[in-house]
Amino acid sequence: MLGVLARLLTWLPIRPAAENKVALVDRDAMRLFAHYYRFAGRRLAAYALAASAQSLLVLPILFLIRRAFDQAIPHGDVAALIRIGLAIILVRVLYSLTGLGLRAYILDLIKQAVAHLRRDLLDRLYALERDYFGHADLDKMHARIVLDSERFDNLSNRLLSSMLPALFGTVALFLVLVALNWRLVALTAVVLPPLAVIARLAGSWVKRDVYAFQRAFEQFSKAVLFALRQMDLTRLKACEAMELGRQYRAAETVSTDGRRMAMSFAIHGQLQRNLTGLAGIMILVAGGSGVADGTMTLGDLMAFYVAAGLLNGQLDSLIGGMPDLIAGSESLVTLRGVLRDGQVEPYRGQRRVVFDGGLILSKVTFAYGAHIILRDIELHIDPGSSSAIIGPNGAGKSTLLNLLVGFSKPQLGWLSASGVVYEELDMRALRAQIGVVMQHPGFFAGSVLENIRYGRPEATLDAVRDAARLALADEIIVNLPAGYDTEIGEGGVLLSGGERQRLALARALLGEPRLLILDEPTNHLDSDAIDRLMRGLLLARARPAILTISHDPSVIAYAETVYRLDGGRLARVAPSAAGS
Repeated sequence: MLGVLARLLTWLPIRPAAENKVALVDRDAMRLFAHYYRFAGRRLAAYALAASAQSLLVLPILFLIRRAFDQAIPHGDVAALIRIGLAIILVRVLYSLTGLGLRAYILDLIKQAVAHLRRDLLDRLYALERDYFGHADLDKMHARIVLDSERFDNLSNRLLSSMLPALFGTVALFLVLVALNWRLVALTAVVLPPLAVIARLAGSWVKRDVYAFQRAFEQFSKAVLFALRQMDLTRLKACEAMELGRQYRAAETVSTDGRRMAMSFAIHGQLQRNLTGLAGIMILVAGGSGVADGTMTLGDLMAFYVAAGLLNGQLDSLIGGMPDLIAGSESLVTLRGVLRDGQVEPYRGQRRVVFDGGLILSKVTFAYGAHIILRDIELHIDPGSSSAIIGPNGAGKSTLLNLLVGFSKPQLGWLSASGVVYEELDMRALRAQIGVVMQHPGFFAGSVLENIRYGRPEATLDAVRDAARLALADEIIVNLPAGYDTEIGEGGVLLSGGERQRLALARALLGEPRLLILDEPTNHLDSDAIDRLMRGLLLARARPAILTISHDPSVIAYAETVYRLDGGRLARVAPSAAGS
């Protein structure tokens, strides 16, 4: 049903040639809309039948109006008029109750579809490979997902709650008018061609202004997020005036484009209402002449006029909804791009293993385009072992880490965990058994406890404290204003670098991972803290395999095996030569 409606809607005007003649209502966008309602085909059909039946409730009203003007009024029968009035009120109440029931029914379907779309968008985000987020405009993507999914909700309400019932009501009332007086219908039909032309022209203005507004709103949202995230940078560079000017311009642009879009909507509506109003005047003049010359009764005219007024209301809902339909189509085009852009994570296996901490890289070569970063890498990490990788900046250590955790996939060679190649593994299940402390760990606005427990919501407070003690974090947490309930701010901004590093290590240790990967873990720790930390990790009850990526000789000294990464190649070196 929605597919048929989509095809009916895409007859609308096209953009000028300079704009590649894109249809005002994008066909693929409407197919995407229909896709999210495919679960409700039968329920939508039932809704359509009920909406059609509701339209037929106007028939007794028209019959009662004709009887009032042809019988009750000419004969001065007040009692009959009262009965007719009460009957009309009863029918209108029934019509309203039916409308409320249909509204509640369709709202349930709409909210299910909107929730499905948002789940798909979130699923897509978590399925994309890591490199995508390094190149994407994340602020713009945020605006598109949040705002355009809300516009999908608005489109659904307009199309299903208003336009679809109006379509059935229009058909039903048109047939009623033909039955009442086909000559008047033929006379008023002369307004249809200009109505269609004006709708096409006004629709092109609406689409142009909707597109401009949506892009301006994205830029405004992006500017606000930049201000929130980069306040320190802005102040340190004394760029407040520059940023305020840029943000003022973004705010002014979105206001100007919003005003222009609202006026396009208003012009579209007024043109449509004036043309349908012209049809009403033609009915009044032609019908009045028919009553005067005796070819129609006054009751016939009033019944026809009321039915025409009701039809005008249905057309108002149908044609007046076109600006919202055009705006929703633009949002669906954007969301379709979000759902399709980017590459998904490189590994799609489903096998789960009880990981023992052992990893193997065999003949691994990785390149970005034609630039080879790693070449013929051989690396063996045994369960319970302690290894370190050293090398100059830009040697590929971060790339190697991304390969180990499955963020990236080599062009040549293979990786395995506990003897199972990565292609077969459920990488999310594997990562749950690996603890990683990145050089710049991420934190969110919340308490110390919430940040350490992230990913392990079931962990008890005792387990959190055990992990914090092993990470040397407990000794600083107890001195915070509210201990484990202390708020740390977005990005951990309320903590020092050393405090953030220890919290990140505690988070990695929670759940007793079988492999612990530390990327420059001691940048903010003194020699005594480094010694206590490394000894504690090596003597832990459930000691994991440890792989450290570091320049710090005091950390490398605790490794049993040391590798140097340089020029894209990995070579084993003696621990005594690691600092040279």
